[in-house]
Amino acid sequence: MWFEILRSRNVPRGELFEIKANEKVIRVLFTWHALDGAGDYDISTNELLNFLIHPEEVVRGHANRFIADSRLNHHLTRVVYEYENGIIIVITFYISHVDRYFRGGIYEDKILP
Repeated sequence: MWFEILRSRNVPRGELFEIKANEKVIRVLFTWHALDGAGDYDISTNELLNFLIHPEEVVRGHANRFIADSRLNHHLTRVVYEYENGIIIVITFYISHVDRYFRGGIYEDKILP
């Protein structure tokens, strides 16, 4: 699966992207906190988008949030997001251990069908 970044711009809360994936256009806002977290692990914006759009599983988090999980070697990338007015808001990103959180590929939400 692929995606194309159509445009991006800085907004007060972070960086807003318009992305085309599987013939669907979606808007994703990465908060400055999420971008800082990705930077701590040398994860590029493209990698972060891939973890969000094409995860191995999505589980429910707290306060109507979702967590997109993808395995990376013996670790687990975790993208925490929510929906606000039709926009996907990425709250934070971090890396943990697979054994701690990975449930085996369940999907409690899907950004793409």
